[in-house]
Amino acid sequence: MSHQILDTFALLDTQVTRLHAELHADPKALPDIRAQVEIKLTPVQPERTTTPLPTYQITATLAVRGLSSGDPKKPAFTIECVMNALYRQTIGEAMSFAEFSTSHRALTRQLYPLMHHQLLPLIRQLGLQQVRLPHDIVHRPEPEPASSPAAPTMH
Repeated sequence: MSHQILDTFALLDTQVTRLHAELHADPKALPDIRAQVEIKLTPVQPERTTTPLPTYQITATLAVRGLSSGDPKKPAFTIECVMNALYRQTIGEAMSFAEFSTSHRALTRQLYPLMHHQLLPLIRQLGLQQVRLPHDIVHRPEPEPASSPAAPTMH
């Protein structure tokens, strides 16, 4: 069902509700910075509506930590972007909120690029041109070893 959610629901609107960044070190002093990316989607219970097909909200939180090879435990920078996304079901029988909540992960691949686009100008403004965020994400059930390049994770 989770892959069908993109066929069943249309993205109506998005709104960035939080965009926060902190530099913890001079980016010029840390040429080797690896971005650790994590995205979390939280379905929000809607108020009752009278429309035959439901509208649901997802709150997506994208967290990026810049880790340097010099001190991988202390972040060189942190960035957080929170976006609300509104989805309306367009076809089929009305999906319950409980069912939507269990199948919403497929929406990550639609929301991540929107959030990625929000972060790119901020990363440049912070002087972090050497930081490259992945353009797409894929769910990995098991974490990668710490020595491999960072890939975004979904929660």
